Amino acid sequence: MIRSLRALLMFWTIFASYGVQWLLAHVFGQKRLAARMERVHVKNARRLAQGFTRLRGVFIKVGQVLSVIGTFLPAAYGKALESLQDKVPPRPFSEIEGRLTEALGDDPLSHFETFHREPLAAASLAQVHRATTRDGEPVAVKVLYPGIETLIRRDLAVIRSIVPVVRRLFPISRMERVLDQLEAMLSRETDYENERRNIERMREVFADKENVVVPRVVGELTAAGVLTLTFEEGVKISDVEALEREGIDREAVARLLVECYVNMLLEHRVFHADPHPGNFLVRPGPTLVILDYGAVEEVTDALAEGMKMVVLGAITRDDEQILSGLERMGFVAADGDRDLLAKVGREYLKVLASVNITNFAQLDRDTIEKLSGYEQIRGQLRDIMRSVEYPEGYFYVERTLVLLFGLVGTLAPKAGLPGLVLPYASQAFARGLSTASPSPPPS
Repeated sequence: MIRSLRALLMFWTIFASYGVQWLLAHVFGQKRLAARMERVHVKNARRLAQGFTRLRGVFIKVGQVLSVIGTFLPAAYGKALESLQDKVPPRPFSEIEGRLTEALGDDPLSHFETFHREPLAAASLAQVHRATTRDGEPVAVKVLYPGIETLIRRDLAVIRSIVPVVRRLFPISRMERVLDQLEAMLSRETDYENERRNIERMREVFADKENVVVPRVVGELTAAGVLTLTFEEGVKISDVEALEREGIDREAVARLLVECYVNMLLEHRVFHADPHPGNFLVRPGPTLVILDYGAVEEVTDALAEGMKMVVLGAITRDDEQILSGLERMGFVAADGDRDLLAKVGREYLKVLASVNITNFAQLDRDTIEKLSGYEQIRGQLRDIMRSVEYPEGYFYVERTLVLLFGLVGTLAPKAGLPGLVLPYASQAFARGLSTASPSPPPS
């Protein structure tokens, strides 16, 4: 209850600050509001990021999602919330020891030769500890935070309660759908049996790729709330200086990453849906190590075929092909306005094709505001966000692509996005992968 009240207090403090500005605008005029609003956005964005960090759990996950797909928010929010991608404070061992005991029995550490009480990494729902099995094998032990399932339900209820107010402040046409999909994603990410199946499935996907490593589950040390995997070494993919010290070609890493995702999306139609920097390690070669399989999603036939049509339309500059692809994916403009849908899709692709990707998360936020030549940025952006319905399941694809392009931009800032993507997409199309049947779902 106290946690929920703290969250509501944070939200209503932010809402009240905007209310004060609008009251001042009625007294002193709109020019005063415009002059002050950017500072208000920055202050409130910082307040939101700090509040999410203190509250942890679902709020950090919500912040991560908003930092990636929150194009309806002022740019200051995206910038402030980006810090939540990596800076998640760990919890002391005493807080997670009970979860280990529930999963592995009394004296859970007796199952290991060594167990580091200081976590190796921490995320919004769990943290990872390094250990060694009694057979001497190095492992990573992922431990779900105790009580996180209850917190998820309570936190989402708080967030849903403020949706009507948020919609008055910012142009949101699909927030309930995003929250529904976020809730489903969180449910899967806290189900370690589901993650275990995901890992086994992805090991099959990459079985023939010697330069891609998927950890192996250590079954005897895995139970509800505890997932033990082989420990994998490597350089964090976003640590550019370390990659250079190791003599690893950054653009080659970017190409390998893109190749993996083209194959996952178009061939296997199942993909790792959380490509933030902490989930990828790199070894000389390069070899890519992919971690954390709580978020693995499927691509429907309609999405896969529509994406193929959009890419082919972009290559051939065929506007009708692009439009047909968007419609095949499930995008729908208000009142069936095909011209609006075509314009948004065409101009967005044009912007992506014309720039180098230095920070795609920020680029996405900036360039979307410039779509279709709109100079009156915010007003027209509101219209676009309200007038185009997103297809079911695209939430995961969109979030994944923006995170992926951010990584690619970090690795190869001078490489054009089309030059990285199109060779692998063309190979996939030539092999007929876009018509392949999706991998069967795990049972």
